[in-house]
Amino acid sequence: MILLPVQCRMARAALGLGVRELAAAAKMSIDTVARFERGEELKARTIEALKSLDLFVVAAHTMTPTAAWADLILPKTTTLEEEEINLNQKAPCVTYTGATSRRDGDVKSDLEIALGLIDRLAPRGAADAKFIPWRTRAEFNDYLVRDSAINVAALKKVGFAEFPYELRNFEAQPFATPSAKIELYSQNMERCGHDPLPAYVAPAYLLEDAAVIADYPLVLQTGLREKTFHHSRFREQAWTKKVSADPVVYLHPRTAARLAIAEADWITVEAAGGSGSCRLKVRVTDDTLEDVLTTGVGWWRPEAPAPHFGARDVNINAALSYRARWDLASGSADTRGIPCRIVSTGAADAVRRDASLAAVPAV
Repeated sequence: MILLPVQCRMARAALGLGVRELAAAAKMSIDTVARFERGEELKARTIEALKSLDLFVVAAHTMTPTAAWADLILPKTTTLEEEEINLNQKAPCVTYTGATSRRDGDVKSDLEIALGLIDRLAPRGAADAKFIPWRTRAEFNDYLVRDSAINVAALKKVGFAEFPYELRNFEAQPFATPSAKIELYSQNMERCGHDPLPAYVAPAYLLEDAAVIADYPLVLQTGLREKTFHHSRFREQAWTKKVSADPVVYLHPRTAARLAIAEADWITVEAAGGSGSCRLKVRVTDDTLEDVLTTGVGWWRPEAPAPHFGARDVNINAALSYRARWDLASGSADTRGIPCRIVSTGAADAVRRDASLAAVPAV
């Protein structure tokens, strides 16, 4: 189910709630509720919210657009500096990975950071000293396999350990649902007040009125994945910049021809309801539908000036609105099937990028 501002006002009126009461029940500020019901953009206030915190701490191994707003940045290890035991997602086995490099400087793992905080907060009564019972990663790894026949020493030596697994053994290992079966009618969803049956919800471009569609005649599809990145991670790696130098947007050949846009052109995209824009580099391909712009997520440029690091220029979030449609079950914002338009194209964009990258050669 998607909640619109008008629906929020109607539901609040039907329940006899004022803005103050709704804000208290939803554990959010009165101003946030009021602005949502007015249909105002909430996204711009996120930075102000971070800045208003008494203390904002980020653990990271590199500077990011989020870390740039932090009061304190705790240097964190990378995966290559840690050991880990995992349940393999593709086979019935447990895998072990050891640290492959020495730690670069005074960095700590997530577990070490958490333990350090607990050790300092617990004496003041601000944390439970036993909240994390393991003092080292080795103790945690031993806990993970303690109730199995897997030997940690052997696992470290070989790198993996198989375990018996029987397919379709539903009587011994039923599904984790109230009925112990695959549920098309989800009792858990119903218990939480959501629609228990799968339902079709029309995308935004089919729900907007004719005037909006006239101004935003194209459709924006986000979520395109690139093998070089994981969400916003690895943007600072030199090899990723060689493989994926710029944020791309797929454009169908017929759409590109009609709009006089060529391969590798830079375009500026705006979305209906959004307050900003995003610049993207065109890839002409039939891997997207006609009149549909398909692009990725998580873009920022580590070489651009802090604190935004280019995110307001090349990150598609800058063009999206987060005020109109939300999925109440998952909490996800609507980021697909959004009416959009191309507001500028041309060779000048291809070499301009953003002003902060004026010294960086165009690719």
